[in-house]
Amino acid sequence: MVVALVALFVLSVTPVMAEDFIWGRVTHVYDGDTVLVEDDKGKSMRVQLAYIDAPDLNTKTGVAQPFYNQAKNELSTLVKDKEVIVESFGVDKFRRVQGIIFLDKINVNLELIRRGLAEIYHPVRTRKKQYNQYYVKILFNAENVAKGEKVNIWGDPSYVSPYDFRRMK
Repeated sequence: MVVALVALFVLSVTPVMAEDFIWGRVTHVYDGDTVLVEDDKGKSMRVQLAYIDAPDLNTKTGVAQPFYNQAKNELSTLVKDKEVIVESFGVDKFRRVQGIIFLDKINVNLELIRRGLAEIYHPVRTRKKQYNQYYVKILFNAENVAKGEKVNIWGDPSYVSPYDFRRMK
């Protein structure tokens, strides 16, 4: 019984490993929540900013959501050609690293939420308990403040979530 309890405890603890972090330079900004990072070995990887969703662009029609360019430009200003650390949560079905990007002591994902240039990604919103609770809590707090102050996307009465925008015909 004791061995089983110890085994359960060990399996429930997820230590932070060095492999969970990527050190590199942002070489390209694709949009308001996706960048290209080149690590110190010269390997490039596309990084999707985890837990957030910025205004999007319909690549078929060329139609961009309001604040698409502002979000992309703000992310570029923050991280382009700068050294960052990515806390990786793994790779998604599009082979992008899902991660929180840190620039010095700034959580870039959180900063975009604070600035009203991104919102919490729909699956995180609907299934909060499946995600890192520390990040979920701080992102929701920041989003609530941005909404209350009607910052950028939250000040636009016709704003549509990027999640819904991608599903429009």
